[in-house]
Amino acid sequence: MLLAVSFLIVLGSLYGLIFLKQKKWSFSKRVVTALAIGIILGLIFNQILPKADGVILSDWIGIIGSVYVKLLQMIAVPLIFVCVLLAFTKIEIKTNVLKVGMSIIGTLIVTAGIAGIVGIVTGYFSNIDGNSFNISQTALHSANEIQKSYVSGGEQTLTMPQKIIAIFPSNPFFDLTGQRASATLGVVIFAFFLGIAYLKIKDKKVKEAQLFKDFLDSAYEIIMSVVRLFISYAPYAVLTIMIATIVNNDASAVLKLAKFFAVSYIGMLIMFLIQLVILTICGLPPVRYLAKAFPVLSFAFITASSAGSMPMNIEMQDELNIPRGVSSLAASFATSMGMNGCAGVYPGIIIAIVAMTQNINPLSPQFLLYAGFIIAMTSFGIAGTGGGGTVATIISLSALGLPVGLVGVFIAVEPLIDMGRTAINLNGGVVASAVTCKLNRIKLSQAK
Repeated sequence: MLLAVSFLIVLGSLYGLIFLKQKKWSFSKRVVTALAIGIILGLIFNQILPKADGVILSDWIGIIGSVYVKLLQMIAVPLIFVCVLLAFTKIEIKTNVLKVGMSIIGTLIVTAGIAGIVGIVTGYFSNIDGNSFNISQTALHSANEIQKSYVSGGEQTLTMPQKIIAIFPSNPFFDLTGQRASATLGVVIFAFFLGIAYLKIKDKKVKEAQLFKDFLDSAYEIIMSVVRLFISYAPYAVLTIMIATIVNNDASAVLKLAKFFAVSYIGMLIMFLIQLVILTICGLPPVRYLAKAFPVLSFAFITASSAGSMPMNIEMQDELNIPRGVSSLAASFATSMGMNGCAGVYPGIIIAIVAMTQNINPLSPQFLLYAGFIIAMTSFGIAGTGGGGTVATIISLSALGLPVGLVGVFIAVEPLIDMGRTAINLNGGVVASAVTCKLNRIKLSQAK
């Protein structure tokens, strides 16, 4: 009887969130409300339901959260493919495209590694005991499913030179299915070469080039519409994932999730300050930069979509006198590689927590530097949508030979953390633009 009533209460809560959407409540408010309701209901069900009933409830309502994760996986590869190509159709510089592209990619990789180290150090000093979490079957299943989708056991045994060779796609259409471990990066490389080919013909075969550009513009609008549709499901996923997580854990686990949330934002704040230092060195004083960037960073924070924030990001960089060709490539690449928040700080924090459960000191120089390197090398192809941090974390944990189950627990609070991560991701793209301009002696004088 109690189990049936619990299901009815959950359904009523989901309807309540739909009602709030109809009342034009903002996305961020509905996510916060869903989190609060999920915590309250989870605590109540935890106390009144027998353990067996709690497992049944969490498994069934966990379907919504698991489907949400799968939807984000589904759109990841098409989004990456179109965004990278779109950068080339928007580019305005005609020379040194390869040099500019390599500067941007190199900066994103290095800053992702730095962000990963920041995350590991922050996670270590958080003193969060990963062993105290009770990993539900739903959480474990979600983590394992993502691991199967993005990590191939065979490729983990390759040497580093073999892994570098494996990055390049032999069949790009197979990579578009997302079945290979390096599929997302293979898609980026394929799109990069298509973009170079477009630049080579756009002045010689104007009609064909324009047709290609128009197709990409239309495809981008359609895909972004799908992305916005999927992201709109986040409140319902947050509600059910939080209930499923708490119902099978004690109250201390809830406090640990809250602590993990706070620690994540501390780590991101540290990385944000490092990014500002790099921008200052490149000729963008923090006060002037933040005055221009605040509206864009706020939009990225609220929408939690790196790809969705890309147009505003490029326009903001225009006002900072960053050439459109540089900003287009940097903003696009930053949605699929080297994401300082999703692929850097967030995985680093969880790696530290998981490493300590395996009696590994994450601050030992050998582990810290190796983990930072792994985070940098695996920071490719993480799509600019919600859930990218989970994918990046599981890939990094797998590469380090660490268990991934705990990641499924943190999925419950990921949508809220993703808001901050998105702002850090976007800022990382601006850092890549600024460093590229510095290396190519493009002076960033007074903003427009």
